[in-house]
Amino acid sequence: MSCKKYLDIVPPNTATINTAFQNYNTALRFLYSLYAYMPTENDASYGNISACATDQAITVWQGNTISRLLRGEQNSSNPLFNYWEGKNSLPGISLFEGIRQCYIFLDNIDKVPGVTADIAKRWKGEATFLAAYYHYILLRQYGPIPLIDHQIDFSATSGTDIFPFRQPYDACVNYIVQKYDEAAAMLPSTIPAQNELGRVTSVSVKAMKARLLLTAASPLFNGNNEYYSSFKDRNGQPLMNVAYDKEKWKRAIDAIKDAIDVATQNGKRLYQFADYKGPTGIFEKTRRDTGMIAYRFTMVDPWNVELIWGYSVPEGWYQWQQNCAPLSGNSYNGIGPSMRTVETFYTENGLPIDKDPTWAYGKRYEVDPDAHTMNVNLHREPRYYASVAYDNGKYLVNGEAETMHFKAGEAHGWRSGATNYSLTGFLVQKVVHPQTVADDNNFTIVHYPWPIIRLAELYLSYAEALNEYYGAAQQQTVLDNLNMIRQRSMLPTVQASWAIAGHGPVFTQDEMRDIIRRERTIELVFEGQYFWDVRRWKQGDKYLNQTIYGMNFQGTDENTFNQVTPVINQVFRTPAGYLFPISVQELSKNTNLVQNPGW
Repeated sequence: MSCKKYLDIVPPNTATINTAFQNYNTALRFLYSLYAYMPTENDASYGNISACATDQAITVWQGNTISRLLRGEQNSSNPLFNYWEGKNSLPGISLFEGIRQCYIFLDNIDKVPGVTADIAKRWKGEATFLAAYYHYILLRQYGPIPLIDHQIDFSATSGTDIFPFRQPYDACVNYIVQKYDEAAAMLPSTIPAQNELGRVTSVSVKAMKARLLLTAASPLFNGNNEYYSSFKDRNGQPLMNVAYDKEKWKRAIDAIKDAIDVATQNGKRLYQFADYKGPTGIFEKTRRDTGMIAYRFTMVDPWNVELIWGYSVPEGWYQWQQNCAPLSGNSYNGIGPSMRTVETFYTENGLPIDKDPTWAYGKRYEVDPDAHTMNVNLHREPRYYASVAYDNGKYLVNGEAETMHFKAGEAHGWRSGATNYSLTGFLVQKVVHPQTVADDNNFTIVHYPWPIIRLAELYLSYAEALNEYYGAAQQQTVLDNLNMIRQRSMLPTVQASWAIAGHGPVFTQDEMRDIIRRERTIELVFEGQYFWDVRRWKQGDKYLNQTIYGMNFQGTDENTFNQVTPVINQVFRTPAGYLFPISVQELSKNTNLVQNPGW
């Protein structure tokens, strides 16, 4: 069961207020409609802004909005993923309209007959959170935004209600945090019924607060004099505080620890192999395979113990599972990890491939004569095999371990005139449930909620914030949080892994920062966080302005296919790429607004 019944309801824009709040059922329907403004997280073309708009995974269908963003085609005339106005995105409704609907609900819910005080309290908590969450979605995308704290009277023709100013970034963060706190105090900590899964709880609210404060402490928004020293509104008010404030990391630490504590107190924990209850005939009981299954099902096991909040509208056609499953009459084989993503995963010893003395880094592009695949695919960590499918490797789908054949002319490879193939010669595997059936005769999808946030992210965030604030003083706690995640996937501890490379058990703050960021990138791969992480770390030019490489997908044999080949030139402009543009039409309507730097 899921909450699809309310997440796909069209908001009642045309309904009169009296009709919408005439009884319990109509008010509940209005509440459900407030969730419909959420970005379509499990869509791989328009809805999930961060799905394939980085070098993590590349879609072959280069005409879609995500691919245009990747190629640097963002613009201020008709912006891509324009959630400000509700254009070039899914759903195609302005988030400001979503905020307004939340306030309509809050202004009217107390008038509804048959709604008890306890029920009204929970419903108000949901509406309060969603109004704040929609502010957050806008904030992470545009930076400073107008703050809307009441229902706007559209009969007005002037004034800051109709033509609001953007507020300073820190003020926006503080406002959203305040609303998150108010919402958490009104919400239950767990979902009382199976058919309500996907509705927010106090646990999920605290988790989202933790993510917000981690972002606010990060280099893009904390002391970024380089990009934002002249970023001011029409009245000359600075929109970014360009003085670094170390205490923002402490604020993030406190929020993350609170989120972890309430999550674990309410039954959340890292998913483990012992939680897996599916068929066992498609893998072996080896260290690698048990780690692979534990990690893969963290993503696809519906409503599992690690998931804190999920987007529960079931996938339709042409979304993640269908677009990533191996080529058939009903699946399209078209989203491929880049070579840099392939090389980011650790070796089987839990080390970067260029740091493991037992792994032949210099021979990684050579072909193993027995495995008939490039060496880069061999002796890797379990998360690699859970996440990536490669030529002559296994893809767990259709209830079996299917061997992939990506060379041109083969079952899953490019053919002249074809539109469904992998540009990189790899396929994303992590997002497809192994029991999903996608063949010439059937497309029977196993639905699961797309993970908006899970417990592993909180552990990673806690490690990051502790390292930034305390450095070596809290390094053991940092390592403990990383090692919990690694050991779920049957990897050695950080200390044990780096001992293989001759490193002692203590790391500098800079070394630990690199380890944390890489661990986060691997653990959350293809879940949509990398797009935002690279930006908040101020590393857009380093990672998003580079040529993307893959295999030679037009190669017909072992020699010609196994050549590392340029695929797409990624384009990222600094500082413009860090914040999205407001459309020139919106700026002309509201002259109190200013454009983002670089646009």
